[in-house]
Parts: sequence; C-alpha cells; structure tokens
Amino acid sequence: MARNRGTNGREPRVPAASFRRSGDFVPRRRPPADSFRRSGDFVPRRRPPAASFRLGLAPALALLALGCAPPPDDLDPGAETRDLIHFLRRLRAPDHLPELEASHTAMESTWDRTGGNRDWDDFKRIEGEHNILLDVDGPGCVHRLYTGLTGAAVEGTRIQLFLDGAHAPTLDLPVTELFSEDGQSPIPYPLVQNRTLPGTHLPIPFERHLKIQLVNPERRNWGVYWQVTYTRYSQGTPVRSLRLPFSAEEREELDRVASRWLDAATWPPEEPAAWSLVRRLTLRPGQTRLIELGGCGVIRELRVATAPATPKVLRGVRLKMFWDGSDTSSVDVPLGYFFGHGDAGHVEGARFSSLVLGVTGREAYTRLPMPHRDGAALSFENRAGETVQLEVKLDVDRCAGRLPASWGRLHATWRSGLAATDASPTVGPLSVPAHPVLDREGRGKYVGTLLHIDWPFWLPWWGEGDWLFWTDEQAWPPSYHGTGSEEYFNCGWTLFERKAMSGYITGRPGPVGFYSFHLNDAFQFQRSIRVLQETVGSLYGDAIIRLLHPSWGTTAFWYADRALPAGSLPE
Repeated sequence: MARNRGTNGREPRVPAASFRRSGDFVPRRRPPADSFRRSGDFVPRRRPPAASFRLGLAPALALLALGCAPPPDDLDPGAETRDLIHFLRRLRAPDHLPELEASHTAMESTWDRTGGNRDWDDFKRIEGEHNILLDVDGPGCVHRLYTGLTGAAVEGTRIQLFLDGAHAPTLDLPVTELFSEDGQSPIPYPLVQNRTLPGTHLPIPFERHLKIQLVNPERRNWGVYWQVTYTRYSQGTPVRSLRLPFSAEEREELDRVASRWLDAATWPPEEPAAWSLVRRLTLRPGQTRLIELGGCGVIRELRVATAPATPKVLRGVRLKMFWDGSDTSSVDVPLGYFFGHGDAGHVEGARFSSLVLGVTGREAYTRLPMPHRDGAALSFENRAGETVQLEVKLDVDRCAGRLPASWGRLHATWRSGLAATDASPTVGPLSVPAHPVLDREGRGKYVGTLLHIDWPFWLPWWGEGDWLFWTDEQAWPPSYHGTGSEEYFNCGWTLFERKAMSGYITGRPGPVGFYSFHLNDAFQFQRSIRVLQETVGSLYGDAIIRLLHPSWGTTAFWYADRALPAGSLPE
C-alpha cells in the first residue's frame, strides 16, 4: 500500500537547532479488533485471597520514607512550559530520549504489601465512599492510568481528577466511560484502550497538586489492578495543569498522536531519502568488523539485515557500540536481543513495528537516538561458528554546533541466566526470586526493555512477577512497584497485543518475547538505578520456574551522562 507521510515520510522531531529534517503525518486506519495475540487462555490469575491491610499515608510522605525526596532544582530559565501539547508532542517520536534532567518517575498501584500475589485490591487509602489512588504535590504529570476490568467490576464507580486544590473535579466520569473505545471517552483510541487491559496514556500535567480518586456511594466495586504512573519535576519547572474540555489545538494534537501510534504499530518507518552510510560486511567465524564515525553527530536510525537470519546466528553475532573514543562498549548485546528477533528471526508471526524498534521481513531497525560528541564505532563480532553476511544502514545527523549539554549516551545491557536459582536476588517480605535487569550508579535515564524467556508450555503461566524500579533509593518497597508482568507491557490477563510502545514479539508455547519503551514516563536517576522482575508463575508455572529454572533474559536500554561499560552478562 502506498504511504504518503509528507516531505520525507517521517514524523516531526522535537525541535533542535543543531539538527536537520522534519516531516508530517497522515491519519492511518485503526487496526482490526482481532489484531491482538492470545498468549494463553483467560484463566484466574491470582492466588487465593489473603488478609490485607490499608495505610493512609500520602504519596509524598511515602516518597520521603523511601529516601526518595522531591527532585532537586536543575532548571533551564528558558524552559518550555510543559502543558498538554508539550507532552503529547513527545509521544510522537523518540528524538528527545537522550535528554537527562532531575525528575522522578513512580507508580501508585494495588500491589500486595504482604509480599504475596494478591495484587488486585490492596488499596492504600480508602476514606468512606472515596478511594484515593493518587494524592501528590507538583509540578508533575501522570503518564499512564490503567485498571484490570471495567463493566460490573466498577459498576456505580466514578473516577475524579482534582487539580491544584480545586474543590470541583476537572474530570468526573464513570470508570467504564473513561476507558471506553466507542466514543464515550473524551480521549481518542489508542490513547485510551480497553482490549486486553483498560487504560489511558493521556498526559495529565499538574502544576501544584493532583488527586485522583474513585467514588462509590455504596463503598464497593472499586475495580482491580489499578496502576498510576507519574513523574514529579524539579520545583519551579513550568507546568500548566490539564484543562477540560480540550481546546481545538489540543484536540488536533491528540488526533496526531493517535494517528502516529496506529501508524507506528502497523508498519516500520519509511526509509530516508538517502542513507548516510550503507555497509555490507562478511564475517567469517571468529571475525570482528568495525564501522567508525568521526566527529559529532546523532545516529537517528540503524537497520541491519542478516544472512542467514537464524536464531543461532542472531544470538551468535555480538553487537557492540562505543562512544566518544571510549575503549569500552556502552552497548554489548547479541544482535538478535538488541532488536528483539533473536529467537524467531524474520518469520511472519514474529515481525512487529513500534515507534522505537521493530523487525520486518528482511531487516531489523531501531530509532533510539545515539548521540556522540567525539566519534562512534559499531562492532560486529561473529561467535556463531559460520560465515555471516550483514547489511548495515545508518541515518546520521551531523552536528551543526555541539550536542546539548543535557544529552546522554545510549547504553544497552543484556542480562541472561537461569531463573530462580540460589544465585538469584530475592525481594520483599517473602523473599521472592527475581531476575536482575539493571543495577548501576551514576546519572542517567532508563527508556525501555526487551524480555525473552524460554517457555515451551501453553497453559502454565510465567508472568505473575511484578516489575520493580528503584531510582535514587535503596529501601523496600521501591517507589515503582507493578502488579504483574504483562501490565508492564500495557497488556493483561495473560493476553498480549502489539502497540506503538509495547507488546509481544513471540507468544507461548516456545521462546516468548516482549518489548516496552518509555517516552514521557522514562526513569531519570541522579545517583543510582536498580531494576528487577520477579520470576513468579501460576497454573504450575511457579513450580516450573523454581524447579526447571528456565532461561530468562532482558535487554535494558538506558542513557548515561557519559560513555560507561554496558555491564552485560554473560559476556
């Protein structure tokens, strides 16, 4: 099908005086209703109910208790006001991902504080007919609001948003109406969705304060599996609170984002009019080939075609990247686990597209920006035991001046090993085994994850484990605590679909693979970051994990304020 996306077929980039090119968009059709992948039967997910308790602590006090104070002042006096349009524009392209700043991303959710698996209704603050999901000071922005079910589970329940201390809610709707895809919601699909998991990615900026609460006069039907992901910014950051109804300009920008997300999930980005570099490489067994770039620039897109594109080769060719003359690699990942096709190659069922990364029938691509001030090098090492052909394409912006001082360098850390062994870290009151995704010190920003698990089973479920993020904090619990594995990929009930920012690559049975990326909700850190995924299953899945120890691997994508060693394992 012919595609016309403007002068160069690409989405407009975040403005930057140092770099070239922009483009526009055209609306695309909504994918068919059956486009999601069924990765397991709809079955009861959780363990039998256990006693729970509720605390009335405000989120701000919780942050302080975790050793996670509000972010320090680190402001640009000429900073753009962060209003709804600002956040929406940043949902259309990944160009801003290298930006580092002092902010903190966290989550309020119904995770089980006893350490068990009753993550559906451990509400932290119920006051009569009000169930407060979030109560936090600004400046900040909510990026993601999800729940487990609509309909009968929330019958008679409304959701309300109170901004900046106002007595009247800015938004007051039945929960089911807010998450409706049929036009009842003020939010367009796919920024609101209700297929595998009801949720919205509408940015909710707040200048001074935000309270999100559920209201039910009968004090019941609160729903299940609530998650609210939000970021707090440095004091003085200019933020303009959400206003409703949307203005004409805001509605237009909402439609742009909706069209862009549908487009990105349907097919890969069009190629540039001319690639900056195209290199064809032959790698004999044990051979390493290098592609070097001089000077200052940003790699905007990387595509690699591999022959033969078998799992053995895609896992056996090691991709490394070096920035600014460093002699240690900041990216160090098997080629197939950098792009997500390491377990399936280019077979039709494993092809996917997203705003950030994808796999076509011939090649794999990423649009993660890769800034470098003093040169870059890409290394391809053949450990596959057979001759490999590569075609490497780069789209590079050369600096007209110098890189913005706040831009970090891309890192990719691969961690793969057996799940739930004696060597695995454990977390929480019940010492739940977990897979280590990333554990680093310094300043940076976490922007995405690939997950791959060896799971040759259909019904037993591998994904009860929660995702945990500690940023500039050490104590339990972390300020970001999920309610299950699939929710991190914006899916639910053991079902997965493919979206612009998250989804499945391959499903059960066999090696399973998934991707999730963060734009506005990326995790900034000033001193340290630790990311874990609990390795917990159900329907005999937990026994399989603890007794058979399946292979469990992740690729963490993050930026640091300078080139650092990737720290991948195994090396």
